[in-house]
Amino acid sequence: MGSSPKELTENLQTLIDCGYDYVELLPDLWRMWVGGRTDQRRLKQLVAVLDKFRDRLGYTLHLPLETNLFDVADLEYHQALLEAGLEVGKAVGATVLAYHAGYRLTLPAGTSKPMQELMARERDILLSYADEVAGWGGNISIETHGFIENASYTAFPEMHARFVEAIDHPGIGVCIDFGHSFLSSQWNGFDYLEGIARLAPLTTHFHVQDNMGISAYSGSTSFALGRGDLHLAPGEGAIPFDAVFSDIDFPLKPIFMLEVVGHDLDENGPARMFAEAKRLAELRS
Repeated sequence: MGSSPKELTENLQTLIDCGYDYVELLPDLWRMWVGGRTDQRRLKQLVAVLDKFRDRLGYTLHLPLETNLFDVADLEYHQALLEAGLEVGKAVGATVLAYHAGYRLTLPAGTSKPMQELMARERDILLSYADEVAGWGGNISIETHGFIENASYTAFPEMHARFVEAIDHPGIGVCIDFGHSFLSSQWNGFDYLEGIARLAPLTTHFHVQDNMGISAYSGSTSFALGRGDLHLAPGEGAIPFDAVFSDIDFPLKPIFMLEVVGHDLDENGPARMFAEAKRLAELRS
C-alpha cells in the first residue's frame, strides 16, 4: 500500500501500469486507528490519493488486524475498533472489507465461555452492521484462519460456512485466504480442495498467496524452513492452485486479490504475478 501519500501514489500507478484493476488497502500501515478511533487527518490524506485513481481502480479494505470480538473482557473496545474500520471502508468506497474473525486468547487471559456462545455474539454484532455495509455496496468478508494458536471457527470450513449461512445476509460473505486454509488443512487434517469447495458458494473475496503448508510453532515463521504464513506469490509454494481454479466454481465472482509480502514487489514482480493471477483466473473460463 505504501506508508505515505507519495509512496502510495507511486505504488498505485505501478499497479495500474501492470494491468491491475483492484487494490486492497491496509490502513494499519498509516496508523489510521489509534485507541479505537480513526485518525481523521490521515483518512483525509488517504481518500485524496485514492480519488486520483478512482476511474481506473476499485478498492477493497482490510479491517483492523487487532479486532477480536472473542475478547470478552474488552469487547466494547474491539467493537469500537471494528466500527472505526467500517468508517474508513465507507469513506474509501471499499466494495469488500476483509475481516479477521474472533479467536480465542490463550488462557488465563482468554475465556472459558463455549465457542458457540462466542460465535453467536459475533454473529449478532456483524449482522447489526450488515445493512449499512450492503447499503454502500460493500461486503464484510470473513477471512479463513490458519494459525495453530488462538483458535478460530474459520480454521474449519464446515464451521465457517455454517456461520455465514446462519447470518444469511448479502452484506456478509467469506474471504478465502488460500494460504491460511492450506496451513489449517495440513494441521487440522481436512481435505484442502473439499474445504475450499465447501466455502466457494459463499465466497465474495480471495486472498491469493502461497506457502509450504508447514505451521510456524510459537509464531516462528521461517522462509528458510518453509514454516508459517509466508505470503509467497502463487506458484512459489505447495498450494494446488491449478486444481482449485480448474475444478471449483465461485458463483459470487470474488475479487481475485493477491496478498504477498513486499520483497515480491521489486523488479518485475507485480507484472509477473499479474500474469500468473490472470492465468489462474481464466482456468475455469
